[in-house]
Amino acid sequence: MKDRIFFPLALLVAAGMVGIALMPGIGRLPTGAVTGDGVNYSEITVSGDYLNKIIAGGDAVTHLIDGPDGRKQLYIEADAGVLDAAPELGPHFRLAADMEVQFAGYTVRCTVRARPADVSGALQMQTNYSAGRVGDSGWHVFDLERGFQDFSFTYDVPLMEGDQGVDYFGIRPVVPEKTRALIVEEVKFERLRRWVED
Repeated sequence: MKDRIFFPLALLVAAGMVGIALMPGIGRLPTGAVTGDGVNYSEITVSGDYLNKIIAGGDAVTHLIDGPDGRKQLYIEADAGVLDAAPELGPHFRLAADMEVQFAGYTVRCTVRARPADVSGALQMQTNYSAGRVGDSGWHVFDLERGFQDFSFTYDVPLMEGDQGVDYFGIRPVVPEKTRALIVEEVKFERLRRWVED
């Protein structure tokens, strides 16, 4: 086979193989831990398709829905009595090791933009930042309103002890009875100031 035929044909076959390898990932929603990707840890926002990184945990139901502006929103639903007190045993985001390292020893403001769901809407929401073995913020309870509102709290993230653990951010409806649900538009983490001496 002549070179002028072989090389273009080889290039075409190689391009086809790369295309086939990439096809399963096209159109897939993001999954896995929330990460800062080594860019900017002063503010990390989880919104749109990235809300798909939620882990339902327990017997909760989580899935993305389309908002009125076409952006994805996160629907979280739970029945009364099915969620454990530990943040990672209910609906939560797992925070990657880079965020754990960058947030340890800092005050972090956690903000959730949420509202009650249209059906079985929750009157309250709970959020919790867990640093694994070294502690957590405790559950913060917020009264939800009809439209989207920002709900924030700050937490002095403890220093890591030994090997890295896994940090979690739990979000759940307060469910006094039956079933309750809420809708989340955005979750934001802001690294404010170092609270421990080096």
